Amino acid sequence: MCIKPDTKVEDLTASKAIAPSKDGAIAPTHSAGKRNTDYDWLLFLVPALFYKITPIGPLYIVGALRIIAMKLILSLHYQFVDKDNYLNKLPRKQLEREREEYLLSFYMHMWTQVALQIIFPSLFFSDNSEIWA
Repeated sequence: MCIKPDTKVEDLTASKAIAPSKDGAIAPTHSAGKRNTDYDWLLFLVPALFYKITPIGPLYIVGALRIIAMKLILSLHYQFVDKDNYLNKLPRKQLEREREEYLLSFYMHMWTQVALQIIFPSLFFSDNSEIWA
């Protein structure tokens, strides 16, 4: 027979995370830890380790342009489109978290593209006559 799980355990972390505090406010549900972003530039340089296996120049050109474009788009968006949210509603902690976290997707995309370039080189580096033939 199945044993009924003990639900009266005192150390339920989920219930503590959303339990109201003394003043009635609910604690934030996102992680309280702060990610160390000091070495994120090393994540950007990881694909350079594969320079002998596959060409990485186009990869870094696209990656750098994506980072510049994202900075520009987010800056203009917060200044002109979402100005009331930027000035009044978004806490400083959330803005800092967004600034630190949005680059991670670019790094991961670069790593994936390196893997695809190694596995399928003709997909990225073939002559136009071979593609359209």
